[in-house]
Amino acid sequence: MTITRCFCSIAFRNETIEEILPKVAAIGYEGIEIWGGHVEGKTDDELAQLKALAEQHQISIEVLSPYMWLTNSPELLAETKQRCQLFVDYCRKLNCPKIRTFTDAGPTGIGSDVATQEHWDTAVSALQEICDYGPEILFVVERHQKTLADTLPSAQKLLELVHKDNLKILYHLPNTENDVIAEFDQAFADVRHIHCQNTGDGDTHQGFVEVGTADLPGFFKHMHDKGYEHSISV
Repeated sequence: MTITRCFCSIAFRNETIEEILPKVAAIGYEGIEIWGGHVEGKTDDELAQLKALAEQHQISIEVLSPYMWLTNSPELLAETKQRCQLFVDYCRKLNCPKIRTFTDAGPTGIGSDVATQEHWDTAVSALQEICDYGPEILFVVERHQKTLADTLPSAQKLLELVHKDNLKILYHLPNTENDVIAEFDQAFADVRHIHCQNTGDGDTHQGFVEVGTADLPGFFKHMHDKGYEHSISV
């Protein structure tokens, strides 16, 4: 069993990905999740150089993480489809197997508690189309607030309605409303990537793994004992 330990480059969003990769390797990570802003707009030559740099440092490029808006407006949906086509191309050139997927991003996102049937129909149709852009690539939909995947039942509903083998779940820790281990077990068959953070202690250290209330050591042990063998990002 192998779990690929990744670092998400958004933590150093003001640095270039070329500056970040050697640091990640020096710390001991095996993989990286590249924030969309670190790769979007790169030329083919720049992508080839990035791939070579990752190989030089023995870092697997595991996930690309663009932002997506499916249910917010027709204009943002059209922009998202173009971006997804671009990121599928990036994945192929970087030998990256996964794209982090949202049904919406940011404070204007549509949560499952307020979504209409039209929101669901639009998101499902869009995800079916997007998944077909790269059938060999996994689109891992993030379990995140203000999206149609904001609860585990709604995330599972989304996967069932889209009905594509390459749409899976990105399990986002912690979910403070529920027992993270029990929920992880329910989602286990569809989880292909995990985000590791913590609940933090307010605005000062929000999300830092060393603070907060989530039992991360307990979760890691359970995840290992359960046989999880995909990737996880800090």
